[in-house]
Amino acid sequence: MISSVLRSSGILFLTLVSTLGSAVSGFLTGSDRVPSAIMRWWGKEFIRIGGWKVRVEGLEHLPAGGAILASNHQSLVDIPLFVAALPREVRFIAKRELGRIPLFGTAMAAAGNLFIDREDPQDAVHLVRKATNRMERGQMVVVFPEGTRSRDGTIGEFKPGAFYLARKTGVPLLPVLIEGGHKALPRGSLLFRPSALSVKVLPPVTADDGRPLDREEMAEETRRRILSARREREGQCSEVVLV
Repeated sequence: MISSVLRSSGILFLTLVSTLGSAVSGFLTGSDRVPSAIMRWWGKEFIRIGGWKVRVEGLEHLPAGGAILASNHQSLVDIPLFVAALPREVRFIAKRELGRIPLFGTAMAAAGNLFIDREDPQDAVHLVRKATNRMERGQMVVVFPEGTRSRDGTIGEFKPGAFYLARKTGVPLLPVLIEGGHKALPRGSLLFRPSALSVKVLPPVTADDGRPLDREEMAEETRRRILSARREREGQCSEVVLV
């Protein structure tokens, strides 16, 4: 218990310092370069202080240029996990409410992350323009199609609206399976706990017949692949236990 409290306090202090640094540097420079670098440092230190071992697979599937990564969502740990696990810059698309949090929202925006109002159709138009700019610079954009964090690690339905960006831009869409976050920081808890974390990047989503997929098909296929990757991993773990 004491260890969890100390670990959580360290992560909170790190987040406050990083948030302030990102917000101030973004204001002074007018660029997302320094805030983004601070965010990468924050993500790596976040995982280090948490003491979590991270397993990363499938990095060979990442394209050389921009891409959209669609992932299941388990915990607030997911964002630093992505930042620490991937070798390139990533940007996140989050709900507008997070952008309104004092200082935190400012820091997230300064680092080049994007916010969307799900109730405003026009917001999606602006989002496409901004996200396209990020991906033309070779950055990867992360979306969480479930729209909310899982309480127990189960993977909910994927909302088709999250794939509007992929449909409009035509950049590679890669499913990503993340695991362990709901144990590292259960939803509703402020205490970080021991857990094994993993990130598995899967091959780009395409139709078997080569035709373009609509949003609903993208959502179904992306979720199907992530669920399949999870079942495969669970089978591997079972084999290890049996041996």
